[in-house]
Amino acid sequence: MLKKRIIPCLDIKNGRTVKGTNFIDLRDAGDPVELAARYCEEGADELVFLDINASLENRRTLVDLVRDVGRAINIPFGVGGGISDEHIVYELLQNGADKVSVNSAGLQSPELITRIANLFGEQCLIVAIDARQINHEWIVHSHGGSRPTVKLLYEWAKEVQERGAGEILFYIDGS
Repeated sequence: MLKKRIIPCLDIKNGRTVKGTNFIDLRDAGDPVELAARYCEEGADELVFLDINASLENRRTLVDLVRDVGRAINIPFGVGGGISDEHIVYELLQNGADKVSVNSAGLQSPELITRIANLFGEQCLIVAIDARQINHEWIVHSHGGSRPTVKLLYEWAKEVQERGAGEILFYIDGS
């Protein structure tokens, strides 16, 4: 029988954990290192940390923050936001991440998903998929869910699985 796992996902903006609804009306929710340590102490099985503005701001994720979180916890740790090439993946894995999450860059260059899976293993690759229903179809969005693409949710999910995604993190906006 499969074990249920608790995997908190912390949204990070400007180096701080934020909370909101559909990435709107964001409010400060605390220091990500302190929150990560607390989740770890309280029994979380894994942690995912998403730098929600990295792609929008066309920058890499915050490596120093990844290092600090990695030192503060002893559970698997996934990181996403601004991951656009294999060099960034290597740097994040060297600084405490166990997994990386790719979204916008994978949509722009699906071969990136295949390369990451082949170089680092499927077990360390999460593909995040943001989707919204438009005209009765689930359309995949990039850049923190702000930009619609031409990709349909189910076809894209199947493609990323075939390309080597070890996990898929869905954010579905049904509003």
